[in-house]
Amino acid sequence: MTRTNSLALAEALRRSKATRLAHFTPARSFPHILRDGAIRSSKDLAEAAPEQFTPTDRERFDQQPDKVCCTFQFPNGYYLAQARQKPDHQNYPDWICLFLDVELALREGTLFAPCNAARQSGARLRPGPEALLELFAATSDNWPRGAGHLQGAATNLQAEVLVPGPIELKHVLAVAMPSHEAVTNELARLRVLKAEVPPLTWLVEPVLFDRNRLSSRVRNGPPLTEAVWVPPQSDGMTR
Repeated sequence: MTRTNSLALAEALRRSKATRLAHFTPARSFPHILRDGAIRSSKDLAEAAPEQFTPTDRERFDQQPDKVCCTFQFPNGYYLAQARQKPDHQNYPDWICLFLDVELALREGTLFAPCNAARQSGARLRPGPEALLELFAATSDNWPRGAGHLQGAATNLQAEVLVPGPIELKHVLAVAMPSHEAVTNELARLRVLKAEVPPLTWLVEPVLFDRNRLSSRVRNGPPLTEAVWVPPQSDGMTR
């Protein structure tokens, strides 16, 4: 990427008003991410940690196994609804949403799709500022962008950003789960597994994990709450 193209892409990202990327991962994969210090692409997992593969990793119909699937601002609830139906996930229903540094979209080799990246075997994926801004057009992939559409979210809620991996933990802005109990349980599980947990902001927002509610809120508002999780007080009360 030339300096001119890099500046143009940075300007396109600024115009999008997106402040973060989002990436869903099964909670059972999180200890491995913490130990490894990075979110790995399917290609990396296949070579270094095949036991961490999931069905959705194996079915990389977008033809980009060296990249990590992300979305702008909010996670892809349609992807999560589909992934939860996979046999390998039915016994492990807990998921985590990782919010990531939006400037990962400027990484060399990043591709943008105005729809699910797997459509037409990845044919809709393109690099560059025009491809990025297409995700935020008034009409994108036949989806209209209404007046209440939340800022920073792509017009088509399945539009994707494919970032070359790995994505180091330093790029994780926050970790979201659907309830205070889910966060408490996840941290307890990580302690049992002796996984070293770096300082992270944990958020609680059930809407992120409900496809229909998330779609409605992103398209029409109001903004999501995304409450910061606070550890239970020593007397056992939960804040």
